[in-house]
Amino acid sequence: MQSPVSSQGRLSRAEKRRLWIFAGAGFFVSPGAWLLQVIVSEAVSAQTCDATTTPLPSPGVSHMHLWLYGTSAVAFLISAACAALAAYGFVLLDAREQRIKDRQENGGPPRQPPRDQEEIGRKRFIAMCSAMIGCGFAVGLIFTVLAEIFLVSCSRWH
Repeated sequence: MQSPVSSQGRLSRAEKRRLWIFAGAGFFVSPGAWLLQVIVSEAVSAQTCDATTTPLPSPGVSHMHLWLYGTSAVAFLISAACAALAAYGFVLLDAREQRIKDRQENGGPPRQPPRDQEEIGRKRFIAMCSAMIGCGFAVGLIFTVLAEIFLVSCSRWH
């Protein structure tokens, strides 16, 4: 199986596009999944209470817990997949940068790094930030789900 990132120094257009998709998943889709989960769970949970946090006799949304836990599960799966894609992009660029450094140490020129290595270093930093953001929001979703489990819908903290 061919690696999504080739072993030469320069990145092709297809590789750049693929890496930007991986980074975008961590930067935008993972936080978006968390945000949509929070919005949906707050909207569904609000249908069970009146304005004074008193539970209603019958919830405004049928199968409320199914909606809450189903939305949370889907959001977590999306967020975890996006975090994994972002981490995969970081691992690919980290391996590429390491190969370039090894090649320079084993007989390469001792001058300053070439433009290609600088580009890979910048993209590696972006991929690392994307992976950290994606993983952070995946962990945030876990804590949001725990809040849904342990807090009553009409409590002051929900």
